[in-house]
Amino acid sequence: MDNNHIHHRIQMLTTIADYSLGNKVIDIYKKYGIPVNLVMHGYGSAQSEIYDILGFGEPKKAIIFSILTESMAQEILHELNSQMKLNKPGTGIAFTISLSGCSSILSQLCYKAEERFQLEREEVQMPHNEPYDLILTIVSGGLFSEVMDVAKAAGATGGTLIHARGVGSEEASKFLGITIQPEKDIVMILAPHDKKHSIMEKITQEFGLSTAGKGICFSLPVSSTLGLGTVID
Repeated sequence: MDNNHIHHRIQMLTTIADYSLGNKVIDIYKKYGIPVNLVMHGYGSAQSEIYDILGFGEPKKAIIFSILTESMAQEILHELNSQMKLNKPGTGIAFTISLSGCSSILSQLCYKAEERFQLEREEVQMPHNEPYDLILTIVSGGLFSEVMDVAKAAGATGGTLIHARGVGSEEASKFLGITIQPEKDIVMILAPHDKKHSIMEKITQEFGLSTAGKGICFSLPVSSTLGLGTVID
C-alpha cells in the first residue's frame, strides 16, 4: 500500500467530554487498542451556574486526541454513540480530521491495531449532511470568555478552552512586531462550514495580531461529527 493512501486513511479523533466521563471514554479507547491517545483538561464556554440549570454537567472537560485509521474511527464513533449518547446534554462531542501525512511507524501502528481488533460490524459511515470546521484561535491568556462572546454573536454555539504556553523566535517577533506572551488561551470551536468565515472574521477583527489579544485564528476541515444533533445510520 502506498504512503499517500495510508496517510489519507489515518485520522485524528478528538473527543471533548464532561470531565466525569473522561475515564469512560478512555476505557473505550483502550478496548480498541488505539496506539496513540493524548489526554488533557479544558473548560467549556458556559458559566458553572448555566451548566447546573441546563443539566450540562461540569465546565471542566476531558479532551482526548487519538490517532487511528478511518475504519476504526467510524467504529469508535458508533461505540461512543451507543455507550455514551453524546447527543444528550452533559456528555460531549467527538469529531475526526483526516491527516495529510504521518510517520511510517505511526501509520503501521494504527493498521496493526486495526488488524488486531477484528471489526465485527459492517463498516459504519457517519452522515455528512452538514459539513463542520474546527476553528482554532490562539490568544493571550485570560481572553477565552471575550473570544467566545464575539464568536457566539457571529453564530458559534460553544467552545472549549485549553491553557498553553507560547514560545516564539526573535525573528518572528521582529517580523510581526509583537512580543510573544508566555500564557496563551487556545479556543476550540466546532462550527458549521457556512458560519466559519463570519466567526473567524469577527474573532480576527477583535483579537488579531494588531490588537491587545495578539491572536491568530485558523480552521481545519472536519470529516465526521458526533454530539451535534447528528445520528448514525
